[in-house]
Parts: sequence; structure tokens; C-alpha cells
Amino acid sequence: MRTPTALTLLVALAACEDNMTPQPDVPPTLPTCVPNRDGQITAAELPIALGATVAFYASPTRTTRTVDLAGTGSSDAHRWDLSAELPDDVVVGLGPVELRDQWYAPDFPASEFAVPAGGGLDGIYHQTDEALFLDGTASQDEMPAAGKTLIVYAQPVAVLRFPIVDGDAYATVAQIPGATIDGLPFIGTDEIAVDISGTGRLDVPYVEFSPVLRARTLVTRKPSTGTPVITKRSTDFMFECFGQIAHAESQTNEANADFTTAAFLRRFALGETP
Repeated sequence: MRTPTALTLLVALAACEDNMTPQPDVPPTLPTCVPNRDGQITAAELPIALGATVAFYASPTRTTRTVDLAGTGSSDAHRWDLSAELPDDVVVGLGPVELRDQWYAPDFPASEFAVPAGGGLDGIYHQTDEALFLDGTASQDEMPAAGKTLIVYAQPVAVLRFPIVDGDAYATVAQIPGATIDGLPFIGTDEIAVDISGTGRLDVPYVEFSPVLRARTLVTRKPSTGTPVITKRSTDFMFECFGQIAHAESQTNEANADFTTAAFLRRFALGETP
């Protein structure tokens, strides 16, 4: 595989659509980052290149994919194969953008950037040497047809803690003191559990990455009263300096951590233009 200069950070919770958030007119300055392949990812090896866009093969909306997220082998011989080309894959571009031009920017004064999170939503983040923090989510449009969404966590959630190493695990209960979801008021919590479970080689179309780290995330949204309680799983494969190489999302309320039917699948697209 090629040795990169730094590409863009693509975060674990980003999801299933092209980057509709406006990008800046001035071409981004990409920081220099060369993988040392030491089996861990530091904050410096997950650079945030604001305005940069990376191409991915993505499954179409409302189309499931059969996936093997458990992989084969163990230790250094562990391998995951997501290399099969599929005729209905589409090429999308994703990347972080500054908040200053977004309608929700005043609600996130300490945040640094946003990344599309699927379904017309943006995830809003900031990063330190300690962790990548999710500060909340918001609809990309202030008044979409489905109704505005604005969720600001009472405290940011560390969705990736540095250094990212195999065997790490952590969980956070994020308080949502008062939010708007699809135009309706919401009070409750998001329970976000992350485990870094496995390292090895990942095959995607035309390229192999090694060693990747597999990050599995379980999000449980609970209203303060009543129902429904909703869970969603995702699996991300991370590589130094590239960030996210592949991302798979489960169907709602999936019980299996290594689910075999993905509601959405995205993989790094070598040489493609979004």
C-alpha cells in the first residue's frame, strides 16, 4: 500500500451519506503524518484536516450488506476481508468542516469541527491529546422537512481515547438535559460504550492496511420517561494517519457485537474521486 501524507480524520460515528456540509473555498493545508505501524494510534496520528475530503465506497440507502466483522485468525495473523467489489456501491466524499458557517455553531462554542452523521445530521466534535470528543449532533439544515434536531450533551463524550490500543474499553452516560429531535422535545441519555477489540490486517478494494485497530461502539438512547429505548452498533477499522478505513452500522437493536448484516457499509476507495 502507499505511504500517505496526512489525510482527513473520519470519525467513528460518521455515517451514511456524502458530505453535504459546505466545504471552504480555499484548499485545505494537510498536516504531515507517516504511519510508524507500532500498533497504537496517538492524537498526532489522527490529524484533523479541515476541509479535506476522502473518497469511500458506500452501500446505497436502505440496502443491507452481509459482513464478517469477526474476521479470521488471531493476533498478528488476524484478518478482515471487506474487499469484495459490489456493483451498486456509490462513491461518496467525507471530511471534517469548520463550525463557523453552520447554523448550530453558537450552541457549540468549544467545538472544533463537524462531520456528517447520516440521515441529514452532523456530529459535532473537538479533539485533544486525551481523546476525540463528541459534543452533540444537529440537523444540517436548521429547518428540515423532518423537523430540526439539536442535541448538546451536558458533558462531551470521549468516543476515542488516546492512544488507541487493542484491549481498551470504556463507557460514558451522556446526559441530554433538553434537546430537539425531529422537531420534538427530548430529555434523556445516550449511553456510549466503546471497545478496541482486535488488531490485524484489513482488506478493502485494491489495498490492504496493517495493522488496523477495530473499534466497536454501542449507543443506547433512553428517554427520561417512557419508551422506546433504542440501541445501535457500529464497527470501525482505524489506521494511523488515515483515521477510519471502514465503517459498518448495525440494524436497530442488534444483539450481536459482531453483527453479520450491516444496515450500512463504507470502505476506503483508493484512487477514486468523490
